[in-house]
Amino acid sequence: MISLAFGLVAAACWGIHDFCIRFISQNIPVSASMLAVMVFGLIFQLGLLVVTGSYTSIPAQGVLPLIGAGISFTLANVGLYLAFQRGPVWLAAPLVACFSVFSVGIAIIGGASFSIGQGAAILSILAGITIIAVLADKELVPTEGKIWTVITALLAAAGFAATFAFGQIATEMTNGLVSSVVMRVVAIGIILTGILALGLPLWPKAGTWRILAIMGVLDGIAILSVVTAGNYPNPEYAAVATAIYGLPTILLASVFLKERINAKQWAGCLLVFSGIAYLAL
Repeated sequence: MISLAFGLVAAACWGIHDFCIRFISQNIPVSASMLAVMVFGLIFQLGLLVVTGSYTSIPAQGVLPLIGAGISFTLANVGLYLAFQRGPVWLAAPLVACFSVFSVGIAIIGGASFSIGQGAAILSILAGITIIAVLADKELVPTEGKIWTVITALLAAAGFAATFAFGQIATEMTNGLVSSVVMRVVAIGIILTGILALGLPLWPKAGTWRILAIMGVLDGIAILSVVTAGNYPNPEYAAVATAIYGLPTILLASVFLKERINAKQWAGCLLVFSGIAYLAL
């Protein structure tokens, strides 16, 4: 239950965070906004580290999992920002939420049992995503646009699942806060190197710093919650429960950004997240 609670905290934070991505990505370069959110998240986590005094050494066997988590976190965020920039949210969010399926798969590879009910839940998720995509208004979202949203969203899903797996392994050797800080430092280094090498925009607009700082804090809390679950039984439940974040993200986008979604697509969304909820049990 503790792992599940950490996942729900992460879900609430990421639900708002990802809605903000869709909102700001229409006016701010993805590279600049992603780097800024990463840095603000690091500042927040370093502050927690100082205040709580949660310093601890990292054993040699924990270095590779942390590097793996940082690389995975980078790929996950690149896919996430590109998917939400292209949109629509009702397609991107359920696909990114599929990291729960990847997380269960990783747990099974690690020796966890797999039931018929879990298989049915995964089929439910896939069926719901198919309904959402197929029944979209073709005039609003051309097929080519959907394909790139699907590709980048699935990249994000696989990246997040790997991030949680590596991060939770490292947390068993150190603690969640130290793991999160090191993982984020690795990711910032990779992102900054990529931005400079490709000549991408580095700085966001002056009037956007406040919302980017809020996003950084939300992201910092979320990733810390999921990684910290590695200290408790069934840490994969945290990763699975986190995927529920997509429902409030979709709702916020439909209300504030006027992204149209029909009744059959809402049914598909409910089918997806019902499957995810079952996997969290």
